Amino acid sequence: MVCTGNICRSPMAEGFLRHWLPPVLRSEVAVGSAGTHGLHGNRAEPLAVRAAAAHSVDISDHRARTLDGPLIRSADLVLAMERYHLDKINDLLFFRCKTALLLGNFDERREKPEIEDPYGLAFDAYQTCANEIAACMPGLIDFIRQKVKSS
Repeated sequence: MVCTGNICRSPMAEGFLRHWLPPVLRSEVAVGSAGTHGLHGNRAEPLAVRAAAAHSVDISDHRARTLDGPLIRSADLVLAMERYHLDKINDLLFFRCKTALLLGNFDERREKPEIEDPYGLAFDAYQTCANEIAACMPGLIDFIRQKVKSS
């Protein structure tokens, strides 16, 4: 999961996927997150922790890290929050990352696939963001299930 600072959206997405991943897939799938401009070592934004907790997901132990080429190459799937993040992902590689997608594409009801950054806004923006990320999880888990089954 990739966002800008790795303190709001991507930690919530990482926590949600880890929490809702079916037990049968947990031994097959490693979940992580990073930021294109990661605030390395920082905790998740307290409002993001609170918004995730409203979905029964605890991200209070999260520590931010910065995205780099080796981390991208080690992943079978890279999920970004905005097109800007896809550009940054591709800038870190010699060739275009063929496994990078926008997380919002996994919620077919969304009009646009980008998930807005709540950083610096009121708690309701974090709630909206958390709800949008949560809505992507069923489609994402189905996608992962198919990928694991075909490998």
